[in-house]
Amino acid sequence: MAPTIGQKLLQAREERGEQLSDVEVATKIRVKFLAAMEEDRWSDLPAPAYARGFLDIYARHLGLDQQALLDEYSKAVEDEPHEPVPGTAIKPGTLRQNRPARRLPHISFGPVAKVAAGLIVLAILGLVIVGSIGGSDNGGNDKQSKAADHGARSDTQSTPTTTTTPSDQVSVELRATAAVWVCLVDERGTPIVDSETLSADQSRGPFRAGRFDVTFGNGSVEMTVNGQPADIPQVAEPIGYRISPAGLRQLSPSSRPNCL
Repeated sequence: MAPTIGQKLLQAREERGEQLSDVEVATKIRVKFLAAMEEDRWSDLPAPAYARGFLDIYARHLGLDQQALLDEYSKAVEDEPHEPVPGTAIKPGTLRQNRPARRLPHISFGPVAKVAAGLIVLAILGLVIVGSIGGSDNGGNDKQSKAADHGARSDTQSTPTTTTTPSDQVSVELRATAAVWVCLVDERGTPIVDSETLSADQSRGPFRAGRFDVTFGNGSVEMTVNGQPADIPQVAEPIGYRISPAGLRQLSPSSRPNCL
């Protein structure tokens, strides 16, 4: 009988001589989730999206063919019915896609539109009356006003407009070059890219904030900071950065965000 996904993970870890606690430090995946994967208890993981992301990172760490394991997971696990995820499985606020959508109160705009239309008509009539009265008083000043207005418009048109990022903020944009797990949080720790596994050529951003912390499951990603490409090494293990107006700083494993 062919080994299961969990058995393959367990065998590869034992061959490397690593404990689950060692893997937790390297991957930022909690021991209880690592154990659940090795024991094929996929329903104990928070959600299929997390399971795929965790499996991708764990397989890469062990040097296994992560795409083959992800395909096997899709066939063996995702096609099966799943029990609802209990609310105590993860920290509050991490699975925003499971929150019920807020219903907006129904508002009838019919009476409001009629009142607004009446006010617009009155405003137009007022402008016409004021214009007809003021036309004779302006006299020769009309030409000067028009000339001044034309000069102002010419100055405005000749001045180019550019969009820049404020000096106290930083802009970040991501593009995957291969399958890569991403957790991007802002300075308040709010997930911006919430534990997603991006496939090749998928993009996220640009995002702007005072600061970002990011963890990549591997180096298969291109990151642009304030319009300039950042140098991300092509590594198979997780890597993390702090991105601020001051620049880019690599994070230690214990400081990397995990969106959990």
